[in-house]
Amino acid sequence: MERNGFVDEFEYRYYTSEQLKIDSIDSKLSKDEKKIRRYLMNYTIDKGQAFKMFNTSEIARDIKITYEEANKILDSLTQKNGLVVDDEGNVNFIYPVSAIPTNHRVRLQDGREFTAMCAIDAIGSAFTFKQDVDIESKCSQCGSDIKVSIKNGELYSYEPSDLHILHVDLNKNLNWSGNC
Repeated sequence: MERNGFVDEFEYRYYTSEQLKIDSIDSKLSKDEKKIRRYLMNYTIDKGQAFKMFNTSEIARDIKITYEEANKILDSLTQKNGLVVDDEGNVNFIYPVSAIPTNHRVRLQDGREFTAMCAIDAIGSAFTFKQDVDIESKCSQCGSDIKVSIKNGELYSYEPSDLHILHVDLNKNLNWSGNC
C-alpha cells in the first residue's frame, strides 16, 4: 500500500476489543510490587531525577518494609520489565515515567509534570495516575507538534486534527521499551 509517497510496511486490519486486550504492567504485579512501582514513579516525578538503587533503605523506611523485602521486590520488578535500571543503578524508566528527558511531556491534573517513555505511555498515564492529563509530544516520524488531552478517561482533544496512532501487539514482546 502506498501513502504519501511511502510504501507502508504494516498491514492494516480491524480488530475486536478482545483482540486488542493488552495486559498492563500493573496487572502483572503483586500488591507490594505495585506499592514500590508507585513510590518510584512519584520519586522520579517529584524529584525530577532517577531513583538510585543503592537507596533501597529509603524505600524500605518510607513504605515500612525491611531492606531485604525492598531488594527482593525491586529484583522482581526488574525481572518483570516493570522498571529499567542502567549500569550505574539508576532507575531510568518505571512505566510510564522516564527519568531521562523525552519528547513526550505529561502534565497531570494535580499539577505535576514528567516525561513519558513514549507517546502511548503518555496517553496511558491518565489511567496509571487516575487523573486527567495534558500531553505535549512530537511525532517520532516527522517531528510535528502533537497535543492530546484526556479528561474523565476519554480523549477530550487533540492536535493536529489528522492525528493517527500506530500500535503493535505488545503481548508478543517481553520488554515493551524497545517497541514504542
